[in-house]
Amino acid sequence: MAAAAEEASAGSPGEWEAPTRLLRALTWLGQEFMSDWEAQDLRAALFQLLLLWLVVSLLGIQVAWRVYGNTVTGLYYRQGPGGQNGGTPDGSSHFSMCGGTTNETMKTHRE
Repeated sequence: MAAAAEEASAGSPGEWEAPTRLLRALTWLGQEFMSDWEAQDLRAALFQLLLLWLVVSLLGIQVAWRVYGNTVTGLYYRQGPGGQNGGTPDGSSHFSMCGGTTNETMKTHRE
């Protein structure tokens, strides 16, 4: 009876097979990367340069967002009545109607 309880709590052996294979594959990939890294100085230098460029770019984006983030957000999300973007302005539009006559009725969004 104790053996059955121990077997049930341990789980099936196939349960750990997929993560173990994944771990072995990642280990092998890491070893291959390291051996290639040691053999190719130019690739290593380019990789380091591109990695440094990525880190500096992300850091610059982070700093710029902290400085200008509220300004940018304020441009696109105006506060006030009428919904998220401030709704439509009161009064007439500054755009003229092309090809329209004054006798035609305006269509609504329901038509």
